[in-house]
Amino acid sequence: MSMNLSRPKPVALLALLRDGEFGTEVLLGRKLRGFGIGKIVLPGGKIEPGETSEQAGIREFFEETGLLVASDQLRTAAKIVFNFPANPSSDMDCAVFIARLASGSLAPSEELEPLWFSASALPVTQMWEDSPLWLPRMLAGEQFTAHISYAADNQTLQEIALAPWPE
Repeated sequence: MSMNLSRPKPVALLALLRDGEFGTEVLLGRKLRGFGIGKIVLPGGKIEPGETSEQAGIREFFEETGLLVASDQLRTAAKIVFNFPANPSSDMDCAVFIARLASGSLAPSEELEPLWFSASALPVTQMWEDSPLWLPRMLAGEQFTAHISYAADNQTLQEIALAPWPE
């Protein structure tokens, strides 16, 4: 097992919420390529040099969904570090945002097929194992930090530590 001596890559994720017929809905997406292909995830991606996490979240969300979120609509929801000891190049340091308003037309990208889900009926069997442990809390309005580690198979959750944020 190799150790990641470099820092986890900075990533921004964005959860768009809306009021649905049966309560709050969240826009997630099926990953169409790369690490985690086939899993249902929050839209987002790498923060480019010179970008703030907010700018990256807005850009990545637009690239992956076709929807544009204004910066004044973002609310910081969580800071999450993901560790994949068997694949350290996939380690991520994530800023996670929530928004309730976007403009544009929902459209798939090469990276993601956007899909709406009820916040009370998330597709947990199609998500990373950690997601059901923190995503519902975030959707309910909690703010937190999390450190999440996966086992050598890059699929099995090894450890998760959640703490209220800001403290």
